[in-house]
Amino acid sequence: MGNRRTLLVATAVVLAVVAGFAVFTYASGADRRARADVEVVDALVASTDIPKGTTGAQAIAAGAVVVARVLRGSVPPAAVVDPSTVRDRVAAATIQTGQFITEATFVTPAQGGGGALAAAIGTSDQVAVTIEVDAARGVANQIAPGDRVDLIGGGPVGAYLYRGVRVLAVGAETAATTNGGNGQPSADAVATGLITFAVTPDQALAIVNANRDGGIYLTLQAPTAVAATGSR
Repeated sequence: MGNRRTLLVATAVVLAVVAGFAVFTYASGADRRARADVEVVDALVASTDIPKGTTGAQAIAAGAVVVARVLRGSVPPAAVVDPSTVRDRVAAATIQTGQFITEATFVTPAQGGGGALAAAIGTSDQVAVTIEVDAARGVANQIAPGDRVDLIGGGPVGAYLYRGVRVLAVGAETAATTNGGNGQPSADAVATGLITFAVTPDQALAIVNANRDGGIYLTLQAPTAVAATGSR
């Protein structure tokens, strides 16, 4: 009987020691994990919004991609640390201010990413269509990306085709890439006479057909005008 009691006591002591060691090990591991999470490390983040299609080189040169000191526990596994790894890549989508730069935010040009014009379209139900106008039909070359214009066509009598159509680009310059200052396109972009609009596919077809002989005129709306894109 005494031997049995001794064995039970010894077993209980061993179990208590094992349990205590397990708790100590877990607590130590949790403490190490907690220290790792609050450790400060370097990571690349966006200091401002980066439009889709922006190259890594452009973003770095503009100071839009910077090295920041952040908590290790907040850094995603695929985060990028070396700016040179994104230099020859393009933003796959708009990167928000404060967002970590990862292997998925910048992709190779072959993988897509689009450009500033595609990003400016904004909605999947619209497309970009371009027409060429001279100064007389293009409001004396005073149209800028982001403006709203009315399109007039229809031969000798004329009629409004669409009202409040959004201008995506003048020449190759969008609102995000204008080089003329104050949101205006550069002289080189204006000289092309090319105006690109955001419209539905059906509207794009109608605009192309109406402009086969260069017959479309544009009128410029005031910034406070209520857009009525799509009215006929």
